[in-house]
Amino acid sequence: MTVASVRPARRPIDLQVQIHTYGNMSDKTSFPAVSYDTDARPEKRKNESIADWLGRQIVSGTYACGEAIPKEMDFLAETGISRGAYREAVRRLVGKGMLVTRTRSGTRVTPREKWSLLDPDVVRWSFETGKPPDWYIRALYEMRAMIEPPAAAFAAERRTEEDLQLFRDALHAMRYCDMTEDSWHAADASFHRAILVGSHNPVLHSLEAGICAAVAHTTAFRYRDMSNPHTRNPVDEHAAVFERIEARDPVGARRLMTELVDTALLDSRGTTVFDLGLPTLKG
Repeated sequence: MTVASVRPARRPIDLQVQIHTYGNMSDKTSFPAVSYDTDARPEKRKNESIADWLGRQIVSGTYACGEAIPKEMDFLAETGISRGAYREAVRRLVGKGMLVTRTRSGTRVTPREKWSLLDPDVVRWSFETGKPPDWYIRALYEMRAMIEPPAAAFAAERRTEEDLQLFRDALHAMRYCDMTEDSWHAADASFHRAILVGSHNPVLHSLEAGICAAVAHTTAFRYRDMSNPHTRNPVDEHAAVFERIEARDPVGARRLMTELVDTALLDSRGTTVFDLGLPTLKG
């Protein structure tokens, strides 16, 4: 389907366009399947669609570190999407540390260590474009281990009745939703969000989006997307953390939250202390 053939349409479309030549980039994948109504939807939606496509190409390695991304005039010529929309999409990825723009060399992909690796979009792209590297999965769990146990201790000291209801709602959904469904993973993320909210620390709370994205995607990978996914519902371990928070027991909340995160950490075979039959810190 060409751009010209769809421009007269006045209905939502899947605009699928391909770049056939890009100088020395002819081996790159086709340009985005951008789903929007070309007349009705706002420019912001186009920016997001382009940024989403380009972010996936970078994370997947289609555009490697140091490599230039398509020039805006070439992108415009082939897609018909405005220069402003493409520029805004590029600015989004520059803001995430994934691209750098220089006058002579153009816009190029940065080394991965420069990326905002806890940015919710970067986390999502990392899991949706295939199995992430083991180091990234482990790094996300290590980050959680550094943040969530102290946050649980703060929540035990500072929680309100409203905070406790957030935990109850999340646990109820975790207990009765199927673990292969998005609703279960959303409930799990809501539980971990409640810990950050209950800490009543505004700096910790500012990390909510990234940590919840990490929780949602690592658990979805562990319980649904692995070749041999886990089937045991960890709701009881989550409930144990909640009980210590409700009881205003910061030491117990921290200990059980540490155990919960450590238990979830995958090794290269996807095993945990439960799979290995090792003792835990319950009690």
